[in-house]
Amino acid sequence: MTRNHQTIKAVPVLKTNNRRLNLEFYCQTLGMKNLLEEGPGVSLGDQTKSERLVIEESPGARSRKVVGPKKLAQITIKVEEPKEIEALLGQARPVLQVYQGEKGYAFKAVSPEGDTFLVHAEDDSQTLRALEKTPAFETQAEFTGLTQFYIEKVILNVPNKSAAQTYYQPFGDTLPIEFKEEEGQDLLAENAATWDLSMIKFSLERFDVDQLAELLEGRDLFVPKSKKFLLATDVSQIDLWFEQA
Repeated sequence: MTRNHQTIKAVPVLKTNNRRLNLEFYCQTLGMKNLLEEGPGVSLGDQTKSERLVIEESPGARSRKVVGPKKLAQITIKVEEPKEIEALLGQARPVLQVYQGEKGYAFKAVSPEGDTFLVHAEDDSQTLRALEKTPAFETQAEFTGLTQFYIEKVILNVPNKSAAQTYYQPFGDTLPIEFKEEEGQDLLAENAATWDLSMIKFSLERFDVDQLAELLEGRDLFVPKSKKFLLATDVSQIDLWFEQA
């Protein structure tokens, strides 16, 4: 895509089995704010009230647990204020790993649905160093959640990295997506058939639906008469929603 199609915001949409359990994780462990609950969906964000992630409850009658690796390998969250990560760790919620960076601490945590999140405030998350022993963090009673954060990267498990890269090639480096080659029977499962990543919503700096549709010619696309959005489905059966920021 061209500079005009630069991504302003990426919002992953995750199917979950139990909304209450997952909501507790996202709000207490990750420090997100519950912005809106509507039907089976919950919009999550930060103190600026900007939507950053959506979870959708899907009962076992419609969706099931993933067998083997999930399509979603990891979501990386970039936090504006490093000290707020210490506040999160001070809440004594279970995390998978704590890291040390130049700006402060970082951590990796896994949701009740098995989705992995890396929360950090560094310029480059690759510089993080895993700590063998977790420090003692003080409880901060005044902390009410992350002031500001955004989804920095979505890492996808794919059965064929080359095929995935070919599909996403027209986007260039404008989408915050990386691929990791894996083997698993549900990596190509029908969208929403499993409790996994079902969609990523992208808000673009300038949204020209006709130009974008031409760029993605030959792919599975849907454009409504209003032309307010474009919906594509990638090779892993993950929906990609594009709209004006």
